[in-house]
Amino acid sequence: MPGDTVVSRQRLIPRWWAATVLAVLVLGTLAGLVMAIVADGAMAWSGGALLVAFASLLGAAVSTLVRPRRRREPDVTAEGTRVFRAPMPTVAGLLVAWLMLLAVAVLWGCLALTDWNALESPGFSLVVIGGALASLPDLVRLFTGRLHRWTLELAPASLTYRGYRTSITVPYSEVRSAVIQQRNPAGVKIVLRKGAKGISLPITAFDVPAEQLVEEIHRSRKAASAAGR
Repeated sequence: MPGDTVVSRQRLIPRWWAATVLAVLVLGTLAGLVMAIVADGAMAWSGGALLVAFASLLGAAVSTLVRPRRRREPDVTAEGTRVFRAPMPTVAGLLVAWLMLLAVAVLWGCLALTDWNALESPGFSLVVIGGALASLPDLVRLFTGRLHRWTLELAPASLTYRGYRTSITVPYSEVRSAVIQQRNPAGVKIVLRKGAKGISLPITAFDVPAEQLVEEIHRSRKAASAAGR
């Protein structure tokens, strides 16, 4: 429908930001490689785990920050629900990196208790261990199915967004509009009626342009409105 077409010429993810993230992850990957080669014992194993973690994050970053976002048809279920999911390279890269960092935290935690002097950088090690402990509730959510792959489902009567800890379903009658959001996070903002808090879809989690997501939401809302008359 021509009237639903959304045009935006502004980049939601600045090139300088993408370049900075990639540079940091490349340096982290190289540091992990050097550590795996030079260190001995548990520190060598942790270096290997860091190498895998940063390499996985680098792959996820390429998927989200470098790969062009092109319009495509989403998956469509038998009920007519149109489904947009985060690319598997993004999800797998983040998950592998997280698990590797947890493994590093376990190794460094054991060293902190048994051989403190073996830690190359005690301060950084404590930060990693603290971060791992803080992420344990999310690990429980992961294994209980409450940590979600970023997904937008546009059903005939309602839309559902799942992402990380969020899972929300709203009927189209409660959706006022959808707009492109420049930050916090950059992506799409679904504006709800009655002053309800809107839903933010980070564009880094999807492989289609923000414009297409906005158009799809508008079309689904209009179709539901027409069907309800």
